[in-house]
Parts: sequence; structure tokens; C-alpha cells
Amino acid sequence: MLREFLDIQCGLYDDLGLGYQVLDMPPHELGAPACRKFDVEAALPGREEGGTHGEISSCSNCTDYQARRLNVRDQEGAFVHTVNGTAVAVPRLMMALCEQHQVNGGAVALPEGLHKYMRGDKFLRQVHKKNRLHLMYVQSPRYFSEKLKRALERTAKKEAERTEDDVKSVSSD
Repeated sequence: MLREFLDIQCGLYDDLGLGYQVLDMPPHELGAPACRKFDVEAALPGREEGGTHGEISSCSNCTDYQARRLNVRDQEGAFVHTVNGTAVAVPRLMMALCEQHQVNGGAVALPEGLHKYMRGDKFLRQVHKKNRLHLMYVQSPRYFSEKLKRALERTAKKEAERTEDDVKSVSSD
């Protein structure tokens, strides 16, 4: 099962045309839960410190360590074995794509598999700051309901003031 996870991860990076290496981690590099672990590291040519590769995913065979903590058992009552896999570390993947696919002029050639998700664009190009999308981070959906509630209250208050003004003008006539 661990090899299947690793094959899926490597397939993703092959489809993106990335250069990478697979490390079969030695026992002294493993955390308490893992009995075997593979790291996938992409080539990051722009790195100045810490080598020329950076981890973009990993997968581990954790045997029954996590199952014992969660009390997960099979039909016979034995603890199941678990496999963990981080398919993509997105920020590092983006760095690898940009560094490995950069062309003259600073644009980044997109792998063919991404064209359909990029509205057919074949390159990422720098966009001047004034032409970029302006997005707002919203912490909670309640933000919208509270904002709407305040807007409705303001509208109702203005309507009440207008009605009151209308009544005053009619009574003064």
C-alpha cells in the first residue's frame, strides 16, 4: 500500500514535468509513528542554502501506531495498520514549478496538464499590481450575515426617517 501511495505522488510530479528525487528515509530520520517513510524532493535550483532540493511530499507506513491511539480494529479485533501520504506541499510545489519551468522574460511555462485549469493559458506572466484581483479574506460566514443585518438596519432606519419627513411635510400643508 505504501508503494501505491508513492506511485500516485510520483505520477503527479511526472505529469507536471518536475525533476524530483525519492528518498527512502533511514530509521534514525523517522518519527515515532513511522516504520518506513519516503520523501519526495523537487529540484529547486534557486535555493541558496540547504541543498538544491526541497521536500514536496512524503508517505509513511505507521503500522498500528495510530490505530492503537484511535482504537481502530478490524473484524477480528486486531489493530489495523495505517499509511499516511501528503500528496502535495502546495507552496513548495509552486516554487518548483516556477523555478523549473521559467522561460526567458520571466514567464513560467505551464505543464500541458494544467492548461485546462488555467483557461487555456500556457504561461504564467507577471501582472502589474494595479491589474491584479483584489481579494478579501473572510474569517467566518457570519461576517456576511452580520454585515447584511447592519445594512438592512441602516436601510430600515433611513426609510423610517423618510416616512417621518413625509408625514411632517403633509401635516405642515
